[in-house]
Parts: sequence; C-alpha cells; structure tokens
Amino acid sequence: MSFSIFFRATLHLLTLDALGALYLTEIVSLPALALIVILVVGSWWAEDLRAAVPGFRRIWDILTVGFMAYALLDLLFLAESFVAAVIHLLLFLVLYKLYNTRSHRDVLDLFVLTFLQLVAASTLTASFGFLLVFCLYMILGIWGLILFHLKRETELSLPERSRDLLGAPGLVMPSFLASSVGVAVLALALTLIIFFLIPRVGRTFLSLRGPLGTQATGFTDRVELGIYGTIQTDPTIVMRVNFPEDPGALARFPDLRWRGLAYDRFDGRAWSQADPERRPARQGREGTYLVTPFMVGMPFLTAEVFLEPMGTDVLFAPPRLRAIQARLPALNVDVAGGVMLPLPPTSRVRYLAISQPERMREEALRRPVRAADYPPEIRNIYLQLPALSPRVRALAESLAEGARTPIELVRRVEAYLEKNLQYSLDLGRDAGLDPLEDFLFERKTGNCEYFAASLVVLVRAAGIPARVVNGFQRGEWNELGQYLAVRQRDAHAWAEIYFPEAGWLTFDPSPRAAFEAQAFETSGWLGKYFDALRWRWNRYVVDYGVGDQVTFAMGLRQRSLAFRRSLGRTWDIWYFQAYRNVRKLWRDYGYPVTVLVVLIAAGAVLWRRTPLAGLGAGWLLRARLTRSPVAFYERMIRVLARRGRPRLPTATAREFASSLADRPQWHGPVADLTALYERVRFGGQPLTSAETRRVARLLNDLARAPR
Repeated sequence: MSFSIFFRATLHLLTLDALGALYLTEIVSLPALALIVILVVGSWWAEDLRAAVPGFRRIWDILTVGFMAYALLDLLFLAESFVAAVIHLLLFLVLYKLYNTRSHRDVLDLFVLTFLQLVAASTLTASFGFLLVFCLYMILGIWGLILFHLKRETELSLPERSRDLLGAPGLVMPSFLASSVGVAVLALALTLIIFFLIPRVGRTFLSLRGPLGTQATGFTDRVELGIYGTIQTDPTIVMRVNFPEDPGALARFPDLRWRGLAYDRFDGRAWSQADPERRPARQGREGTYLVTPFMVGMPFLTAEVFLEPMGTDVLFAPPRLRAIQARLPALNVDVAGGVMLPLPPTSRVRYLAISQPERMREEALRRPVRAADYPPEIRNIYLQLPALSPRVRALAESLAEGARTPIELVRRVEAYLEKNLQYSLDLGRDAGLDPLEDFLFERKTGNCEYFAASLVVLVRAAGIPARVVNGFQRGEWNELGQYLAVRQRDAHAWAEIYFPEAGWLTFDPSPRAAFEAQAFETSGWLGKYFDALRWRWNRYVVDYGVGDQVTFAMGLRQRSLAFRRSLGRTWDIWYFQAYRNVRKLWRDYGYPVTVLVVLIAAGAVLWRRTPLAGLGAGWLLRARLTRSPVAFYERMIRVLARRGRPRLPTATAREFASSLADRPQWHGPVADLTALYERVRFGGQPLTSAETRRVARLLNDLARAPR
C-alpha cells in the first residue's frame, strides 16, 4: 500500500472511530449517524469533487453560514444540553475539513476535532465499548501523527522530491505498524497507571445529564394491579450486586430479595402510601446514612449494589436495611423503611447496603396473639381495607376459621393461593368485576402482584397487619464476575406481615420460580463473560474513586507489613539456628581449630624468613611454568613494577635489563633472569629442575633487595 493511500485511510478510520464514540452517547440518532458515515466515506473522493463541481468552495461557504444559524438555535432551544450542541458543531466541522483539506493545518485540525469528539463522548457515556473505541483511537492516532509528521517534514524540506520520496515502495512496512502498536500499548499502560494513581478530588466539576436508561414502572408512591406485566419479560439488567465482605452470603440467604417501596393503603384497584412524606436520613460518619436502628445479636449482610438509571429515585436493598454507605448528595427515608434519592439518578449509582436479614423462628410465632398486642400505629395503618365483595369476605372468614395463631392463618392463605391459582403474565380480566374477585374466583391466574395483594387483603380481613412490597427478586448469578445480575423481568411483589415479637416478616405466595424455569432461559457462558467485562469496566474504571484508592493503599501497606514480618521471622529463625550451630561447632572443635590456625600463621611467617621459602617458591614456580614457560619473567616484571621500576612497552628485554645498571642490587638478578628468559622463549629450551630452583632464589633475592 502506498504512503498516500495509507495516510488517507488512517485519517478516515480515525474519523469513523470518533463517530463510534459519539454513537455510544446516543446523542446523535442512528439515521443521522448513518448519513454522516456516508458523507465521511464520500470525502475519500473530495479532490475529484473539487475539480469536477464548479463553485465547490462557494457551496461549502453557503452551507457554513446556514449551519452557523442552525447552531445558534440548537444551542439555545433545540439541543438537549450544551454538550449535545457542541457535538453537533464538531460533526459539521469534521465534514467541512474532510471536504476542504488543502494544507497541513487542515489535517492537524482534523486530528484536534476527532480528539474533541472523543473527549465529549467520554463525558456522556460509561459504556464498556468506549474502552475499545479508545484503544483503537490510540493506535490510529499514533499511526496518523507519525505519518503526518513524515509527510509535512518531507514536503517542507524537499518540496521538489517529496512526491517521489513519499511514493517510494516499502516506506510503510509491517515493522512500522508493529512498532507503532507497541507505542500505543505502552501509552495505554502508562495511562492506566496514571489513572489508578492520580489522587481523586471526590467530586466532579462538570455536571452533565446523560440519557436515562430503561424506564421502570411500579416504583412510585402508587401502583395499580398488573403494572409489572410490561416489564416482567424485559431482560435488561437494572443492577448488579456482589458481596465483598461475605462471599458465602447466597448460601446463607438463598431467597434474597431487593426491597423497594412498601404500600399500606388499598382502594380495590391500586396500592398507595397513606403517608408519602419522606424525611432526610440521619447521616453518621462521612458517606454513611442510617436508615433504621441496628439490632443486637443479629447477623449482618453487606451488599455492594451497582444500580443502573431506570427512571426511579428508589434504592434497592435486602429487607431490614440498616444503613447505606455511598457518596450521595442526600438520602430520604419513608415511614416503611424505603430509601430514595432526592431525584432520579441520570447515571449509575454505587452504594453499600448494610442489612440484618430476618430469620423466621416458627416456635416464636406460634403463640396466640390478641388485638391489643399490636401497637396502635400498626393497627391504624396496616388493617385498612376497602369494601370487599361478598365472595372475597367469605373466603377470608373460611380461611380464618379455627386458626389459633397469626402464622397458622398466614400458612393457610399461602397454601390456598398456591393450590388453587396459577402464575401467569396474561393479565386480561373481566373489567366489570373487582380485580381481586376476578383473580380469585374467575380467571384464577395472575402475576406476583395479584398473589401478594390477595395474601395481604385476606390476612387483614382476619385482623393481622400486612402490607405489599415491591422490588426485585434474587437475580442470576454470574460465576465469572462473582455477582448477581438483576434484570427488569426480576421485578417482583410480595407481602410483609407484622408479628408482635418478630416485627415485619416476608412472605411470598406466588409460585413464580416454577413459571420462570419454563418461561425464561438462563444466560449462556458467552453472555455472562461479556457482562462480567462490562461490570469490571464499571467497577474499576467508571466508578473508581478515592475510596478504592484508600482501600488499595491500605491493602498494599498490610501486605508490605506482613511481608516484613514474615521476613523478620525468617531472619530470626535463621539467625537462631546459625547461632546454635556455630556455638555447637565451637564447643566441639573450637580449641583444636584455634591451635591449628595459630600454627599455620606461625609457619607462614617462618617460611618467608628461612631458606625453605626458596624451596616453596620453586614448587610454586614449577606449577606456574606448566601453564607458561616464561611465567618467571612475568613475575620479575611485576615485582619490579611494584618497586617503582616498570618496564616500558617499547623496551626489549635486554634494554630493560641495561636500564637497571644504576641499581646493582637489581641488575645482577635481572640480567641472569633475562638470559634464561631469552633461551626459553627464543631457543625453545625449557628450564631444568636445577634452573627452576635457581630462578626461585633469584626472584626471592630480587624481592628482598633494598631499593
């Protein structure tokens, strides 16, 4: 591929990649984006169009004036936000530059405009796809900048030869592509290091309202029967939940539900909250909101929730929520323990929900209960009923007949509903009948809301306080990411019934599990894998904050201290063992070894001061002569060099010996050794045993001779 074609292709791919980032924001509609892609591809032939279309530049000038007028209206009235208007302007400028590229400055402007598109998209999307777009942009951007620099410098330095030089074959080699990809990988690695190490300020300085996620119905202060029918087949994930402090939580609480709002007033067709007032949650230490008092002796469950925006201000948590830990502007609580944000969030919300899930103790619930055992505020609110049809009233009386305790009655109602009614998402009914009467006696099929409402109404008719609760059921476990994926179709309703000695307890009469086993398939391995990737992207990139940095730093410090302690213990053990071994050796062999060392030292001193030293030197000399026949001469040179008379590199052996005539104490031994050296080296005659001993004595005399 020629340099020119590769450079143009890189520039167009870079532009399309930036458009992909904008697609993730949903700011630009799909038809408009498709039109822009077609125009970008068409700009490949911009030079031919400029030559073929008369007044090409004038046409673009008219388009520019028209778009500037539109851009002003877009900014003031039409665009969803200021950033959306800026994105529309960037798109027009990119197209203008693609069709009117004439200079190096225009190409550089294209690089800047695509980068601004990427930055704008980063403020409006948290999609995992942005990581792929960003990585591709880094590779294409590095290719483009290197090629642009090469093109510009060649055309400026050698304008007359630039076309031939840039058109030479083999200029863009696979090695260039591989090395530039390596540079991009290193840049990405450095970016990740900076991202995870740079201090977090704890707040954002540019508040942007992105598009809301899937809208969820049923989480308001009023819910009509059957409202969940529109979302109980939607597989969209609304939240992901993991258990950072308790990996075995699901084993201990297999029937987890994610509680939303509780409803106490029923008008025969819809449930509502009699007291919709919301009070601010009491805030403890920074980031902790207290919802209800903690109970002594009950186990805790800490769930980390990543809630997607879905058009509701409700936060979901396990029943008996005690506290919420999160970086939130405020938190409100209603009288039934539901928690809400001041406004529906426009982006993902991450929080820790600390609960003390209920543990039902049947023996404590089998005691008879009188009406006076219920607190007045409970009786006044949670026994309200509308006018019931005769058939519903008769059913409630027949089920309550003979029941001695509230739990016995509740079990009877549950058994009746499970035995005589079926779960279904087909919510058609006879509009002329009361909804519950139609469900209980005519259609005998319905979804979770009908089951929960029937249970609450029937036990209230027997004088037992109860309420309907909505939220989500457990969700699907993702083994790859170690979290629960809760979907729109997991939206659920159940009942909470009050017992004087246990408080509010959860009861779920709907046989939904058997229905879902046949109606819905679980996600495949590939779907779970990609969802786990998205979750990790959200958890460790999008939602990465100062708390994560502190946790990481504390963990790193703890591991460092543990390593130092283990190293210290290892050193102590090794030092103690070595000390014991040395002490044992000294006790067993210390005195003989000391005597032997003293004798060897004394012998060495005497050896150097007696004629025996010459014999020893001769033995050592013979050992060295086996490696080099003239080793004795080399030793002579070293001895004289140490004594201040080195041999010059240009001097021969005889010249060096003659230079010592002023030192008769050295000259004699050196002359004799030089004669032996010449005979051995040039005559090829090795030293005899007698000559070897003589050489040893001469070297000894030379070493002892005065200076």
